[in-house]
Amino acid sequence: MTPTTAVVLAGGTIDAAWQQQTGARTRAEVPVGDAPMYLHVVRALRQVDAIGDILLIGDTPTGEGYTTLPPRDSLLENVRLGLEHSPTDSVLFATVDLPFLTPESVRFFLSESLASGAALTYAVVPADLCRERFPQLKRTTVRLREGELTGGNLFWAQRAVALRELHRLEALYRARKQPVRLALHIGVGLLIRFLLAQYLSPRLLSVEQIERRVARILSVPVKAILTPYPEVGTDIDRLEHWLAVQYP
Repeated sequence: MTPTTAVVLAGGTIDAAWQQQTGARTRAEVPVGDAPMYLHVVRALRQVDAIGDILLIGDTPTGEGYTTLPPRDSLLENVRLGLEHSPTDSVLFATVDLPFLTPESVRFFLSESLASGAALTYAVVPADLCRERFPQLKRTTVRLREGELTGGNLFWAQRAVALRELHRLEALYRARKQPVRLALHIGVGLLIRFLLAQYLSPRLLSVEQIERRVARILSVPVKAILTPYPEVGTDIDRLEHWLAVQYP
């Protein structure tokens, strides 16, 4: 398999209530089971043969098997930092709040990404799989022609292409909470289809239609990787999530 660098996006502070409950300063250091979350992610990545260097971008302790980099001010600036420091053109990104991540789930997503012919890929997971495996955790889902899906916390990029097109992603990211600006980027038609799919009929919009539109915006082929591993779509990003897995 193509040599790949893994970048763990390990930034993110937690509120005072979560700090008091866990004794952690950051999301990366929140303990789940026998280890902080960042270490669960590192353990999974280290068992994937195709992954060489592992970069942690965040305020995490130094340790064996990975290199830490101080975080920048935003998610996409940290993505850029990971791309800039990657020694390989194949770059896998994971968020730090995936304590249930397994080597098998990473291997599947990476293999499918490399075989997809795309320059950028993103994991999506059937919502029913997440409910079955983690019934105590609520997930944000969308209804599309392929079914009810939740976003995964793995994405993959060809380094050179991603660096060249990152400014377009940054524009989309800045517009994410401003519907008018977002519509200008993705198109009013697609935005209306998305809303109708949620409230009227999911048959009105498919994953493939979204892929085609995003590919036109970014000028590169993109692919959503349907992933049968619920641990990829199960993050612990709020105190109530942490409490639910601590006291199921």
